[in-house]
Amino acid sequence: MRLVESVAKQVLSRHGLKAPRGIECRTAAEARAAADELGGEVFVKAQVAFGDRAGAGLVRRAAGAVEAETAARQMLGSEIEASLVESVLVEAAIEAVESFYVSVHVDDEERARVLRVGSGGGAGYDRDEAEVQVVVPRHGLELFDIRNLVGRLGVRGAEREVLARAVAAVVSAARDWHAYTVEVNPLFLVEDGALAIDAKVELDDYSLAAVPDPGLLPDQVEADRERRAREYQQSDHRGSFRYVQLIGESYDGARVGSHSVGGGESLVVFDALESVGLRPANYCDTSGAPSQEKVAFAAALIASQPEIDGYFFSSCIANQPLSVTANGLVEGFRRAGWRGPTVVRIAGNEEAEARETVSAWAEAEGVRARVVGRELDEWQAAELLRGLLAEGA
Repeated sequence: MRLVESVAKQVLSRHGLKAPRGIECRTAAEARAAADELGGEVFVKAQVAFGDRAGAGLVRRAAGAVEAETAARQMLGSEIEASLVESVLVEAAIEAVESFYVSVHVDDEERARVLRVGSGGGAGYDRDEAEVQVVVPRHGLELFDIRNLVGRLGVRGAEREVLARAVAAVVSAARDWHAYTVEVNPLFLVEDGALAIDAKVELDDYSLAAVPDPGLLPDQVEADRERRAREYQQSDHRGSFRYVQLIGESYDGARVGSHSVGGGESLVVFDALESVGLRPANYCDTSGAPSQEKVAFAAALIASQPEIDGYFFSSCIANQPLSVTANGLVEGFRRAGWRGPTVVRIAGNEEAEARETVSAWAEAEGVRARVVGRELDEWQAAELLRGLLAEGA
């Protein structure tokens, strides 16, 4: 479950990390009144659990109340990725002394949480460029450990102490809320402390009953495939299996079943598909050495979506035995009766055997498929799928 920004900031505030003063509004008139109350320049932010809100025009700077009202009117009632914008956060604009990126994320390869802290931060920041990237021990990190880590960024004196305590709040929130991801991007250091300018919190769906304050959680609306994936994962804990329905039958463009090894790889695939005009109908990650049966269940779940036009699978340089993954893919395709345009990109352990398995299935079934490896990146592979779809049209 991913929390909207305003709720994510409430979670962080419980651990001592504050945010700029803001007011959540459900009407354009409320947004105007909020901007008047805050005074000066403000940001108007749509409260939806969507990644690049700024890129979608759902975060705007307003010079005053009139502009805030206009921005809110344009956002409220709009829809993105099947999510309706029902409220906006009107928040005071802040000038930073320094800016940073901070996140704690469950890394499937490490089988642990990884802390990342980097200079700069903001829109388009690549978390892999963070100067600090360390595995968080099971017992957590002490404040003196964090002070030493942030010292690598060249921060000294009082600013180092402020940054260290902000990072400690993110680490603490991730542990206490059983979070898959807690991200503050950017984190501003200001004259009197640190402020979370934007925040993202993604919770473990299977630990929601154990969060400190269930009252902050939104009502869950679970799609049928999401429920089936969750129930399967609860019955088979070998490796990870995460599925989220993104778009359904109401979307008019080309839709693609998306399947990846690794959460980070899934996001790369999304960018690659979008770059060639294709939209992922779902998010699905089967990583951490899942069983063949689990991969087969996932593949059948994705391929049985009646509205998809193609299937795109990609692995990063994965350590799990990809021959097992490939056999699961093929079994899932057969169960779903999938024979549509397919691109499978396999890179990592046992990749040659895996590619041969999928290629043999495609040839035997007469499927228009391309099976590639690390010689092509995700963007080039997405171009292949677009070409297959164009041929079919």
